[in-house]
Amino acid sequence: MSTAYSVKREVSIKNENGTARFNDDNCGSWIQHWKNYGGNSDFPLCCVKGCSNFAEHGAHITRPTAKNEYYKTHLYIVPMCAHHNGMHGKILTAVSGTVFVCANQAETCEK
Repeated sequence: MSTAYSVKREVSIKNENGTARFNDDNCGSWIQHWKNYGGNSDFPLCCVKGCSNFAEHGAHITRPTAKNEYYKTHLYIVPMCAHHNGMHGKILTAVSGTVFVCANQAETCEK
């Protein structure tokens, strides 16, 4: 699978719980990881529908309603504001055009 992809419609995402223990020492932060591997903006907005805040965090998400099992189970990074990044375990809606970057460092910054 690709290290990054974007969606052409709104999709459901789940902000995964317990991912704060993961560090990205190679990129410095998860939002920088997103920018380095496919993010399309140096100053991204939060990907959550209806939010116009700047994204300060790279959030670990899955896509629980995706038809492809791979997307349901693999962690991706998306840009999120502090408010939405704190909504662990919640199902949210990502806007069309959101870029999803693989969170698996072995596939990205550890290569």
